[in-house]
Amino acid sequence: MPVCIIRDNGVEETRLKDGSIMRSQTAGLELGNGFHLPFRVGLGNRPPYEPGEYDIHPQSFALGQYGDLILKRYVDLIPLRHKAAK
Repeated sequence: MPVCIIRDNGVEETRLKDGSIMRSQTAGLELGNGFHLPFRVGLGNRPPYEPGEYDIHPQSFALGQYGDLILKRYVDLIPLRHKAAK
């Protein structure tokens, strides 16, 4: 099963044209072959995730316009263990 890895609790902030700030955090999806697929986790006003291993909450999945499985804009992560990622 793929595992999401958060290496640090750094937050990336991007100012949009309308003046609002988009906050996100970088995670890596461990594919089981030694490679990590980096992706962004949108935070909104939520605090950043602590370093560690996570699973993706089932409510974070949705169906796209053509029936494809997609992740929603704000992905919720569920801690697997309370230890720092390597």
